[in-house]
Amino acid sequence: MPIRFCWASRVSVNLNHRLSLGKSERIRGNMINGRPVKISKNNSRPSSVYSKFAPPELRYLIFKGFNPPPLPSPPAPPSITVPRRPSYRKSQIIVPHDRFRGVYVSKDRTSLYTKNLVPNLSNDGDVVVSVKDDDGTVNEYREWDPYRSKFAAAILCGAENIWIEPGCRVLVICSRDDEQFGITISHISDIVGPGGMVYVVDHKNGMTLADIAEKRFNIVPIICFNVPEHYRMLINMVDVLFAAPNEPGETQVAYINALYFLKTGGHYVLFVQADCIESRSRGDAVFSSMIRPKEFEFKRKQRVTLEPFDRDHAYLFGDFRTIEMVDPSCLVALKFWTAPRLYRGDREHVTIYEQLWDLPVYLLFESSCGYALLQAHDMLKVERNYLAIEEYISRFDDFFELIAYQPFKSTDEALVHLNANCKGIVYKQMLDFLVFNLPTPMEGGKHCYSLALVSGGISEDIINKTKIACQANLFHVDILRGVRMHIDKVINDIKPGDLEKAQLDLARSYCRQKLISPDEKKPKKEKRQISG
Repeated sequence: MPIRFCWASRVSVNLNHRLSLGKSERIRGNMINGRPVKISKNNSRPSSVYSKFAPPELRYLIFKGFNPPPLPSPPAPPSITVPRRPSYRKSQIIVPHDRFRGVYVSKDRTSLYTKNLVPNLSNDGDVVVSVKDDDGTVNEYREWDPYRSKFAAAILCGAENIWIEPGCRVLVICSRDDEQFGITISHISDIVGPGGMVYVVDHKNGMTLADIAEKRFNIVPIICFNVPEHYRMLINMVDVLFAAPNEPGETQVAYINALYFLKTGGHYVLFVQADCIESRSRGDAVFSSMIRPKEFEFKRKQRVTLEPFDRDHAYLFGDFRTIEMVDPSCLVALKFWTAPRLYRGDREHVTIYEQLWDLPVYLLFESSCGYALLQAHDMLKVERNYLAIEEYISRFDDFFELIAYQPFKSTDEALVHLNANCKGIVYKQMLDFLVFNLPTPMEGGKHCYSLALVSGGISEDIINKTKIACQANLFHVDILRGVRMHIDKVINDIKPGDLEKAQLDLARSYCRQKLISPDEKKPKKEKRQISG
């Protein structure tokens, strides 16, 4: 009878078949490492004695008439396997990248580098190379490891343009694309250089973010939940929005932040993970959950998969609000006011939108340097689509008029104002500023004008204390976004660099306050103590 072989781990398949052997053969067949193994006639599974004394290494057992196990499945193709990082380093010649300013590459095109913004400063595991130039200056280059930062992997996998270059402003939302928090952020900081700014919004890695910002002077740390209304004073208009969401809802957060802070004609870089809602199509429908007119605001230029460095992940690169020919049928004039209707009788009623249609509109704009009051002419006659809004904003000098401006005396005063707004309370000095510079809010029981705000949290407090009709929705956010874009035309007292310095000082003060006493967690603890 032919002899067949099987794995020792498959011995439980036909143990009852071995009972047909002779006594001496059965004893030899049940010996493992010289120890007898008990076999149950009613149970084909190995006993606890077998599992206890079974050796981990490969063993063969001899059976009569037993078929061999199937062959193991072939290994995965190399296109979807993640290669191992090389264990040794070769001497490299570092040259500037031919497409991306601020990024350097080895001569064999296998490694990426960025010029270290702060000499003698590096993260754990960084490979730092010092190069002496012809003029005698020594520059440090940090290797941008694609195995630790997926953004570097996207560049090596064929990204055509990342739009992050020296001197630009970048807003980082939900940075979850690196092995250790801060790796991608530090390399973006190296690329933009001393003339650029990196605004980082995060609430899960506050201590790490604060430590990185203390060492890198071009990083503005914002330890806050992803609510743009709370940190609107800390961010200027940005050129690039970088988002690496970890949860499906964070994609909507990236969209809202783009409406607040991304300039017209700006760009976005979106990292799509496997567990995100859009990962089934590799990001083809990132904004499919939005209404159709919003899809034309985000024009996707390229999708880059990360094989062989990572699987089931991709980067999306695109433009935001490119002014070009768009099908007018897609730009629906949507009603923007959704407040409850004001009833003046049993049958007749009038909405707040209709009541304020022909009234003057004032805008309240807040920044880290102070707050300004402007008047917007013919604003309510603008159609509710982004092409009409962008055309209205482009004629800023024709439609916008500065009424008054109040600067902050110190960073502490700006911090008090920011904390009050986050709680939905109007700062006392700002309330006096509005009452002094605005006309009488009501005459004969009717409103005389309306005040447009970014934050809907303080609108109720303003209405209760001053009787001023306030409006706060995405349409007004879009209009005030135009004021943010032309802040240099609005306030002549602000010199170049003053706004960035004020934002950095205010953000660091706000960051230290959050780390010392995070007020988001206090109410929950108090409620638990009371209920217990």
